[in-house]
Amino acid sequence: MSTTFFDSAVGKKSGVNPLGLKGIDHIEFIVDNADQWRDFFIGKYGMTCRYYADEQSGVMGRRAHVVGQGRINFLIAEPAGRGTEADFLRWHLEKHGCGVRDVAFRVKDARFALAEAERRGARVIRPLDEHAQFNGGSIAAYGDTIHTFIERKPHTDFAPGYRPMPGGVEEGDIHFAMIDHVVANVEHMEEWVKYYETVFGFDLFMHFDINTGRSALMSKVMSSTDGWVKMPINEPSSQNSQIQEFLDRYNGPGVQHIALLTPSIIDTVAEMRRMGQDFLDVPDTYYDAEFDQRIGEIAEDKALLRQLKILVDRDHDGYLLQLFTKCVFARPTLFFEVIQRHGGAKGFGEGNFRALFEAIEREQVKRGSL
Repeated sequence: MSTTFFDSAVGKKSGVNPLGLKGIDHIEFIVDNADQWRDFFIGKYGMTCRYYADEQSGVMGRRAHVVGQGRINFLIAEPAGRGTEADFLRWHLEKHGCGVRDVAFRVKDARFALAEAERRGARVIRPLDEHAQFNGGSIAAYGDTIHTFIERKPHTDFAPGYRPMPGGVEEGDIHFAMIDHVVANVEHMEEWVKYYETVFGFDLFMHFDINTGRSALMSKVMSSTDGWVKMPINEPSSQNSQIQEFLDRYNGPGVQHIALLTPSIIDTVAEMRRMGQDFLDVPDTYYDAEFDQRIGEIAEDKALLRQLKILVDRDHDGYLLQLFTKCVFARPTLFFEVIQRHGGAKGFGEGNFRALFEAIEREQVKRGSL
């Protein structure tokens, strides 16, 4: 396996933020059963239901829940009734299965962000929509994915027609603070590297070229100059790679996985396992003598890490702990990553990629795609 890294300080644009991004506002999933996936995220991810919308609340063509924890908001929508919106959601489900439609960003000024993105070459697909709660508009991204720019007004609800749900208390042993990064699988990586450089002013943060001997991919991490938004972009470099399987099964580019940042991965993973979330298997050989030598001294109990099958990787700023779920939807497409960072670690677990990719390949073998 080969990996190449770009230092995050090289080529930095001195804080340039041309669209005024503040961070990720929410991620929208189009699903086949909104209640089922609401319960999934509540039961296995410790989230609470924050808002609900349907025709009776004034939202046509969909039933939707907003679930979340910390600064994370997942909008989960299913088609309902008739009309343009319902028809679109059904079309998206038929083509892609359950998956991510929108990675939405909070911005300082939605009107400016939309106009500036268009000036920089983005295609506007939803013009500015002004509400009491927020102003927003959307641009096209990879595949059928979009980015919505949202400028929120103080002390307002999620969106028009989305009613707040009472009684949402974040408690228990699953703690997620925010979205660490969102990973895209695309057919032509350089096209989208250029897109995020040109439209968003993002920097090339890191570059990976990974080959396990059975499959391969190339990845470049694009990051906002403040580092709060990171968008790794993967491209297949072999016909039997996991990225190509995603593109085939999802019918085009899309979001491959979402990394959720936790302050205590041991507690979080232990509780998620107890609640029934399946994770990729990590072989016992991962925790051999070389593991101790490679990782060195860490704050966590290595016996617990081995028991919970948590991966560890160190970079020059610190170390991170991570674990990946199995694909959560019926098609082998989207999965989640649980991640904890120590001492300013900025990496993505490059030292774990071989173990990760071999685990994914074992799942591909089970599906008969490798």
